[in-house]
Amino acid sequence: MNRQLLELERLLRRPAEIADAARAGRTERSVFVTALVSVVIGGGLFGTALASSRGGIQLLYSAVKLPTVFLLTLILVTPAIAALAVVLRRPLSLAGASVLMLAAAGRAALVLLALAPVVWLAFDRGLTYHRGIVVACICYGIAGLEALRMLRLALGKDLRSFVVIGAFALVLLPAGGQTAWMLRPYVGRPSQHSLPFLRSRESSFGESVERSLFSSMDIYR
Repeated sequence: MNRQLLELERLLRRPAEIADAARAGRTERSVFVTALVSVVIGGGLFGTALASSRGGIQLLYSAVKLPTVFLLTLILVTPAIAALAVVLRRPLSLAGASVLMLAAAGRAALVLLALAPVVWLAFDRGLTYHRGIVVACICYGIAGLEALRMLRLALGKDLRSFVVIGAFALVLLPAGGQTAWMLRPYVGRPSQHSLPFLRSRESSFGESVERSLFSSMDIYR
């Protein structure tokens, strides 16, 4: 337990050490476990906060699905960052990329954990469904920026590194967004009497965010 707390402290306060180890290709089991636990707990509690306006079984559904989105997205995008690093001659092996991406996801999940009380309070104060979706997307964006910061610590600050990170962001955003879209709902539409674990396929992530953004401003298209 003490070891895991020390690794959590590293993940929160000294991410550059983990980034350096990943760049060198060192895979530390304790870092892997700590980051994985952070994803499960941070993502799970943020999912619970999203479902707090609905309550019931949706609390469990969202608590399970948010960490699943993190992990599925990692599986999809980790080879991309490793390939981009090789193409643009940044020192990052596939093993190092795996540890780095999981650590980045762990930090992002901890950011969501910190934002969870704010989201819960907003729903408790009467935040509407569509505005809640917009707030959730803002929280995801903040967490995503923290994850990209972890990559910058590993890849450096020169132009080539920014090209790698920028190209990777173009892979991460649609992959993560669409994965999250496929596993919806998290909040649950107020008009539905019962909520399924997964909703049937319709439109796309981008279209949903656009619709929620306009609906939150009482503009209907």
